[in-house]
Amino acid sequence: MKKKIVINGDLHDFVTYCTAMYEVEDEIDTEYIRSVFEGSPIFEDKSFDIKVLGTLQKTSVSRASKFFIKDKLVTLQIRYELKTVTDIELKEDDEKWIRNDVDRLISHFETLLNPFGD
Repeated sequence: MKKKIVINGDLHDFVTYCTAMYEVEDEIDTEYIRSVFEGSPIFEDKSFDIKVLGTLQKTSVSRASKFFIKDKLVTLQIRYELKTVTDIELKEDDEKWIRNDVDRLISHFETLLNPFGD
């Protein structure tokens, strides 16, 4: 399976994008992948509180993900958006959290594709 993954954006942008493209050797059962992706608690659109100080100060991340299939080309796109309620200094750990989450989602998505490729 050939793949290309691009991740860009950082804390200063308040948004991180990921596009992962896979070219598989065999035809893909589109309905199977769609049913797993849409019913999965792993890939659901979600918001996370990653830093909380008291009741009014917090930093949240919202994540949205979608996938597309055309013949033997599969594309996964993920968007993370940082939202701060008040001024809490963002740190590298916040960006690391997003990068780790991207890596985990890509790993799970590749597991879904493995039975259909090498």
